[in-house]
Amino acid sequence: MGGVVARTAFTLSNYVNDSIQAIFTLSTPHNNPTASLEQYVEDTYSNVNAFWRNGFNNGSLDHVSLVSIAGGNLDSMINSDYTYVGDIAPPKNSLSIMSSGINDVWLSLDHQNILWCAQMAKKFSRVMLQIMDARQPSQLLSLELRMNLMRRELYSGTEADGFVENERTVSPKSMLSSDYQYVNVYDSGAIKLTLADMRELIPKSTKSIIKPKALHLLLFVNKKSKTSLTRVLQVLYDPRLFANSDDTDKKQDARPILLGCNQQDAKENANFVCKQLPEPTPTMLPLKRLGDNPELPVDSLRYMEIPSKGFEGYSHIGFELPSRPGKTGFLEAAFINTPLQADKNPGYLQLITPYSIRAQSGDSAFGSRSRIRLVVPENPLFVFRTKVTMHRNSKASHALSNRPRFSPVVLQSDGRHYESKFWYDQSVFDIAIHGRGAYFQTGHLTTTSKDSPRLAGSWDGLYIDLFADTDYYSGFDISLRINWYSSLNRMIKRYDMALLALSFIWACLVLVHQLHSWNSQMQLRFESQGSVGGSGIAVARFPGCLATIERLIRNGTLVIVLVMSALTPIVQELVSYAMEGSWSPATLASWKNLFMGVRGSGWTLCLPPMLLVLVSLGFIILEAIVLTIVCGLASWVVAMVASVLGEGNPLVVAAEASVLETTKDRGRYVSSDNASVYVRPAIIAVVFVFLVSAVLPYQFAFLVIYLAQTITTVRTMTYSQIMASGADRQQDSKVSHASLTERHSQEDRRVTKRTAAMILKDRSAYQLALLLFWTSSLPYCVPELLVWVRNISVLWFEDAPSDHNLANMAGYFALRTLATYHIVPRLGSVSEHRSSRLGRRIVRGLRIATFGIFACSVIYAWLFSIRRPYTLYNIGNIISAWLSIVQFANYPLRLVSAAYKAGVPLSAEPRRTQSAEELHSVSWTDPNTHATKTTLTSTSDDYLDRKVR
Repeated sequence: MGGVVARTAFTLSNYVNDSIQAIFTLSTPHNNPTASLEQYVEDTYSNVNAFWRNGFNNGSLDHVSLVSIAGGNLDSMINSDYTYVGDIAPPKNSLSIMSSGINDVWLSLDHQNILWCAQMAKKFSRVMLQIMDARQPSQLLSLELRMNLMRRELYSGTEADGFVENERTVSPKSMLSSDYQYVNVYDSGAIKLTLADMRELIPKSTKSIIKPKALHLLLFVNKKSKTSLTRVLQVLYDPRLFANSDDTDKKQDARPILLGCNQQDAKENANFVCKQLPEPTPTMLPLKRLGDNPELPVDSLRYMEIPSKGFEGYSHIGFELPSRPGKTGFLEAAFINTPLQADKNPGYLQLITPYSIRAQSGDSAFGSRSRIRLVVPENPLFVFRTKVTMHRNSKASHALSNRPRFSPVVLQSDGRHYESKFWYDQSVFDIAIHGRGAYFQTGHLTTTSKDSPRLAGSWDGLYIDLFADTDYYSGFDISLRINWYSSLNRMIKRYDMALLALSFIWACLVLVHQLHSWNSQMQLRFESQGSVGGSGIAVARFPGCLATIERLIRNGTLVIVLVMSALTPIVQELVSYAMEGSWSPATLASWKNLFMGVRGSGWTLCLPPMLLVLVSLGFIILEAIVLTIVCGLASWVVAMVASVLGEGNPLVVAAEASVLETTKDRGRYVSSDNASVYVRPAIIAVVFVFLVSAVLPYQFAFLVIYLAQTITTVRTMTYSQIMASGADRQQDSKVSHASLTERHSQEDRRVTKRTAAMILKDRSAYQLALLLFWTSSLPYCVPELLVWVRNISVLWFEDAPSDHNLANMAGYFALRTLATYHIVPRLGSVSEHRSSRLGRRIVRGLRIATFGIFACSVIYAWLFSIRRPYTLYNIGNIISAWLSIVQFANYPLRLVSAAYKAGVPLSAEPRRTQSAEELHSVSWTDPNTHATKTTLTSTSDDYLDRKVR
């Protein structure tokens, strides 16, 4: 985030213009925050990026250079896609590169390692020193010189098409072969030059080197041949072969001069007339040999590839080299028939098992550089486990040395020129791309070559280039397969915010399904165990979390969510393709940034969302299991302690008091006896309002609310178990010689406790459902809370004003307070409040509004909250606030219902006689066990009152 802070400095009111001209960032997410956990972070990114785009448009930032270096695959903290700055600054002012593509580094780096990696530190310090210019007022080189220098130092050269890119100035002067110390002509079509060869080429009669240059000529086949112009000249060399100095920079910069030559006449010893030819910038490759000291910096090879059509009109191609060789090195040059590229179209289905590719000596695909193009869709989530097996050439002239000139080097790249990765001296490695990141403001990547900026090419597959010693090796085998474990790990790290959003969606679906099941249940059920007025056992009706999740899987909800996750990115791409010419780039980018903002091509676009849906469902199941086990185990332990202590202990007394609060008058009115129930929540509310508004951030308040809800759930479960065990003990302790009145009294007390236990079980299931729903909001509060605690530890007490916004925790607090003693009322066709017309209208309106709020929340979270996950906390707060309103509306609804039934003032308690019609047999399905049961059902609250009393 330090790079974002540096760019934010430009937007401050006290910023001094032109005081900053160059910014270097390491693993900085410039496009989007890695975890957008609050609105302030999102606004900062939007404002800063908009300021920079406008600054380059109006010219106020034309002097600023912005360089972003990403760690690549090993950086698990920052998505390297977000480090791309081509969407913020124009190519002439910006440079984005992976550390694996920087010459002399060649490695992917994790988020911490990029700061202290020795190769990275040396390269970075070298660049910093070279861009300094004390003669300038800014102490820096001009923007153009500065950017050219950084591109030359950082790019390895593989970013150019076909490894061809002109750089060296061509001299128009012609040269004669007599100007050189010696001339050597290779008629075989290939040059293989080593240190020993160069020493042998020096004439023995020459005691000293008079002329510093030597000429090596390679026959350019027959100019009139139709196949000559379809060939490519490959040049691979170690620059130390031409450097006599011990200066490292001079060694690395040494390279041959390319010449086009013709003989002056047809005589055998006639002079050659040569002219310098345009040549590409050599590509740097890491050079690793057996026996090299691993603690020393890795030297680099140079590679050039030149189409033969540039040699028209010449009979020979010349290489001007120093006549005195260096201490080590080699040069290989040969014309290779095109195509050099072997196209393979394995498809992902074939890559489930190892897919083999073979190239041998004599194949068009095998040379100093052998390219394999995998025609696979653009998908940054798949990781390919690659194994390279080299075949040794037993007939090679230097095979007895038992070592090649250099270890094989594998380069991964693609047609977009966005990134390149090297693997040297490794036979097994993982290949993956970063590709176009999600939530970019434009649809195109731009890359900057060493000469001029250009738009990135389109995706045309994954390139695997193998550089090998063709004398030592005769061919190779490459085996590829999808590494599913690494792919899943990469997907989760890349779309961790998507997992949070999808988990929240599943939590919403679970809760709304529980409420729907609760609304469709009858008022009270008794399992038939005797006469109507006799004994009965109440059955819990609010479905549990795990049972509801199982129901969602069985009733096809999972299939619907999977289909929607697969269709959404496909529809996005189809609409984008159809409207590309009609919509503005900003509108097109906004459309693509919906949902997961997936960029890429092919049918595999639908795979990441589908896999993330399944993983997020697994998270919800795991959360439900953990919460059920923790709360259930804690309540069981407390209930066991209560049973050991016996009757009269505080736990049993509290449970019996809860029974009275649960069953007394069914909440028809608020009497003076239970008015104390509302005093304590009122005091707690006042204290919370004061602390959150003055001292504590709302994130801390939410954590306290969550812990309090957990304790409340455990307490309710404990009371339910205590009441159930008390009813069982009364059943076992019946006295045979007791009178009929005493037996009826014991039976009534047992039924009362059993009924209270089931009511408490319903309430605990509802409280556990809220706890599961609120668990999805924890990730947005815990990190902020840790930062707050760390700030307090260093005596930094300044907080953002939004941290003390009472509205950010009001919904959670209100629902937790109300759910402590009461369950949410039913809003279905069996609601107790539907006896009056007004009650039916209110219940229907509340039901429609409730499910409408849940539907809107799910749709919004699906489309927008993956990019802005902080909104999920606010959505959860809104849903909690609405459920609080629904739950609080139960009190006036009961007053209206009671007044309508009794036709008397609300202060009077209605007394009714249970009629035979109010009891009837009902077949129903237990939401927890899915078993079909036949019960006697009461539609009257008074019947429950009499059973309780």
